Amino acid sequence: MVDGDFRAIEDKLPPKTVFPQEMPRYPNVWFLVDRALTLRGRYKHAVQLVVRVLETQLQMRDTFVQGIHNHQLYHLLAEPGEGSDFQARIGPLHHYRVKETPELSHSHQVHARFYPSALVRAKADAIECDLYGRPRTFFALPASVHYEVATEEPTHPYVDTCTLCGITGEYDIPIDRSGEDYCIEIHDPLGVEYLLYGTIRGSRLPEDKAQPFSGLSGVKTEEDRWSVHSVASTTQDPKRFGFVVVTPDDT
Repeated sequence: MVDGDFRAIEDKLPPKTVFPQEMPRYPNVWFLVDRALTLRGRYKHAVQLVVRVLETQLQMRDTFVQGIHNHQLYHLLAEPGEGSDFQARIGPLHHYRVKETPELSHSHQVHARFYPSALVRAKADAIECDLYGRPRTFFALPASVHYEVATEEPTHPYVDTCTLCGITGEYDIPIDRSGEDYCIEIHDPLGVEYLLYGTIRGSRLPEDKAQPFSGLSGVKTEEDRWSVHSVASTTQDPKRFGFVVVTPDDT
């Protein structure tokens, strides 16, 4: 498929107004699950399918408050934030060592917040579009994904000089720190790249070579087919969309 196929999908995505006001940026990763894969055509089964694969194949889980078993306390401390329903991450990973200033050394995470209930409330959880040669109905699960300094680190979420997540290399660009620029311009597109392809700035990092990680592009299941597409957005927020299309295996 070419970008043009996904321009049509972008036009069908719901407006930002259907999401909670606390959500600062428009979701940049959209999981599109063919309705034919769900039990009795139910949206919640599409969500379960995606979450199961994220947890089992990418080890993407809510590990922000590990070891807390008191339900009331866990709920208080593990609030996903930004109006989302739930969150998950890959990490901590990719330790970045700074010999001269060790206090700036840090690990990273890919952090995702998910917004299914907003679409259900707005009756916008299904998208009709032509893909793979015929009209299809997809259930949509939106996520806001970014790559940043891990939550456990004192320097969370930014280290400007980091060659992985900072204002360096191709991302050495002007940033308005009073707004969402840091995420929109750097952390969000890096999050899309790593979640979809397992690379950062086009490269696979040493620890990923030792234990290969190909992101969602490497997902294999017996029941369905997963394809990933990174598409430059026609808007300023987000800069780039990640589309993850899940269809029957015979597609």
